[in-house]
Amino acid sequence: MTTTNPTGWCQRCQQKVLLKREEIDTCLAIVLLIFTAGIGLLIYLAIYYSKAEDRCIHCGAKVTSLQAHSPYTYQTQAPIQPPSYTTPVNASEEITGSRPNFCSLCGEKLDPGIKFCPNCGGQVS
Repeated sequence: MTTTNPTGWCQRCQQKVLLKREEIDTCLAIVLLIFTAGIGLLIYLAIYYSKAEDRCIHCGAKVTSLQAHSPYTYQTQAPIQPPSYTTPVNASEEITGSRPNFCSLCGEKLDPGIKFCPNCGGQVS
């Protein structure tokens, strides 16, 4: 069974999901209705409905590329790899301290030993 509803791959949910638009700003809609005699509201709604549906229906995260993140699609281009730079390291130098951890979903800096990201709530592996 196929669907005509837009779908995309959500990085946060790690699954293929249906997409929705960002919520209407009701405060802005009321202000436009009052101060522009409804004309501004009509323009706002026309712009709102002309935007693409790009939000996950489960978590509300923005899905930037509908098919690029899907594990089921075939990539025709090789991934771009950054140039590797090597620096000479003295064998007598000792590296101290711990490497900072970052959330793989949102990029928030994490404290050591934490199990869930305080910003997005994602599980830290």
